[in-house]
Order: sequence, then structure tokens, then C-alpha cells
Amino acid sequence: MNYRFSGHDTFHCKQQWLLKGFNNPNFSTISESIISLGVGKNMVSSVKYWLEAFGITNENNLTEFSNLIFSPEVGLDPYLENEGTLWLLQYKLCQKKYASIFHLLFTEYFDDKVNYEFSEEKVIKFILNKLEINGVKSISENTLSNDFKVLIRTYLSSSKDIKNIEEEFNAPLLELNLIEKIESHKYILNKINRSIPLAILGYCILDMTQEQNSTSLKLEEIKRTIGNYFCITNECLEDLLSQLHEVSDVFVYTDHAGIATLDIKQNSEELRNKLLNNYYHAN
Repeated sequence: MNYRFSGHDTFHCKQQWLLKGFNNPNFSTISESIISLGVGKNMVSSVKYWLEAFGITNENNLTEFSNLIFSPEVGLDPYLENEGTLWLLQYKLCQKKYASIFHLLFTEYFDDKVNYEFSEEKVIKFILNKLEINGVKSISENTLSNDFKVLIRTYLSSSKDIKNIEEEFNAPLLELNLIEKIESHKYILNKINRSIPLAILGYCILDMTQEQNSTSLKLEEIKRTIGNYFCITNECLEDLLSQLHEVSDVFVYTDHAGIATLDIKQNSEELRNKLLNNYYHAN
């Protein structure tokens, strides 16, 4: 894994940035980007960073996913009005691993933990240790601290000033309620039962396994990835997986002798797009 920390210039993603960036993906000159995006000079690189992190662009090229969501002509939810879109963005943010701290916090950090509490100090210590074990050049604690603070502002508003609250609540993923502040410098992941739309869950699973036309996933693998990305309890995840056949018969969930498996009989871009189109047109 290539680790990436910083690049956002300490700005968390604002909701309107993704659509603006989709409509103006050419970052050839700073001056043109300032005008087309309507942001300050120091925010241009941040917009570019978040477009990559959320899978809107891939090496500066618009992705099929971004066209599906943001296209002016046929975009399914360009203004992020449907909660299902927010789950898709959370999945992309963690699965793509462009912003490394998001993937690490929601998955690997808790591998050996007995609860879901965390702090900036402990997360930074974990990352530094991981980089050392993997022989990666050490990152400064100040850089990781900025990354951590941006992550927190992505999911949690701590501002009391009215103007700042409006600014904080402009972060699209706040609505998902994935992180809660429990003490002055202490947080917890909200691992709860969640009503993830089946079509959205199905799309994410197909996207995660898109290089295979058919495959079989053990429950544990789904728990470690999408289950963690979405902060779903194990019981809730199993219940959702057992219902996936309702949105497509390519999903077959079985649990024999305590070994739970999701068989995927087919996987294609057409099928993934069909799942999303059916979901948005019904909502």
C-alpha cells in the first residue's frame, strides 16, 4: 500500500466542492481554477485532493462513478441529496485509500482493540509504528496531526460559533453519524445497526470485487472492509447480506455450520450501474 498523508492543505471537503470539481476537472493553472471553482488560491489543491480521495477523479480523469452521480444530463444525485450517495462516498473514501488515514482508522487501527474509542495521540502513534514496520519513510507528527484533525472535521462538528457551525456542517459525511466525541480529546466510532440501502451495499460489494466476474466472499472479509467502513454491527451486516437477493439474484448468501459466505454469480459495470439506477429512480 502506498501511504499518503496531507495534500488537503488542512481543509476538509465541502459539499459543493465535489460537483464544482466534477464540472471543472482541469487544474492546468491556479488562476483558471480559482475562477472556475470559486475558491481561494489555497483551496484549489484541496479540491483536487478530495476529488481523487472520493473517487471522482482517477489521476485527474473523471471516473465512471463520478459521471453516474454528477453528470449534468443524467447524474443520479449531483447535489448529494440522497443519503445513499453519502454511503457511496464513504465507501470510496475508505476503499480507494488515497487519503490513507481514513482507511487506517476505520479498519486496521481497531484490529487489536477491545472497543472503538480512539484519540489523536493513539492514532498517530499507531500510524508511525505501522510506517516503521513497513519500512516507509517516517512522516512528521505535525503532518499526521493535521490529517487527524481534517478527518474529525469530516465527520464531526465541534464548533460553537454560529458562522463556523455553518461551515462545519457543509461537510457531506457529517450526516452519517459515524464518529462521536466522548471527552475533550477522545472519540468513538458509532458501531451500530444501520439502514444501509440494499442496492448501495450491493453496489459497493460488486465494486470491491469488480475484477472478478464471479466470486465468493467470506463474511469476515466483508466485515473487515465494508462493514468497518460503514460502522455496522456484525448482526446488522449479516441481516443486510441475507437480504441482498431482493435487489439482484446475483447475490446468494449462505450460512452453513457457522461458515457464512456471499456468492456473487456475476459482476459487470452494467450490473453495478443498473443497481444504482434502480435505487435512485425508486427514491
